[in-house]
Amino acid sequence: MTKQPQETDQGLDLGIEIQALTKSQILARSKAVQAAAESFANELSSDSFAARAALVGLVFDRWQVNEPMTWDEHGQLCIALCDIRTRDGLLRRLHDAAELRGQVRDHLLREIGRAHQEWIPPLATVFGGVAWLDGDGDITRVAIDRALEIDPAYSLARLLDIALRHNVPATVWSASLAAVSFDACIKGAA
Repeated sequence: MTKQPQETDQGLDLGIEIQALTKSQILARSKAVQAAAESFANELSSDSFAARAALVGLVFDRWQVNEPMTWDEHGQLCIALCDIRTRDGLLRRLHDAAELRGQVRDHLLREIGRAHQEWIPPLATVFGGVAWLDGDGDITRVAIDRALEIDPAYSLARLLDIALRHNVPATVWSASLAAVSFDACIKGAA
């Protein structure tokens, strides 16, 4: 179950347990992300729609398993969330499976704790977006702030930041997700 934000002397904290990785774990993580990136790039070059849809399927199916991810799965998740069309396809699929949001949040929290800093903005932003859809504005704010601290130009984090600052209800984003088909997300029309 997702942790509630806790007050610390530095403000709200998501309660993410940052894993102290061994050198071999860091190497395994790096190799897994690199392999996922190379595989995805190769598949994109032959059929970008099929490559994105397949990666969405892999990650979405994995989100439904309530076990920690392997490094290979971690790599696939990082690459999926870094590709805007794939990320949007995942968010669209998750929109239709709202019952999975808690489990997805748990997965994302674990993977944020294991991720290299460069992958945190997309992971934290998607986590924040899912939390926002669940009505957890405080958690969303912390996640978006963390993403923007690392990458101030990360577009979805900036969009969610603006929405939060202007008290836009999450139902607006939910309605936007509902209005766009999965295929449109994967094709980049979202």
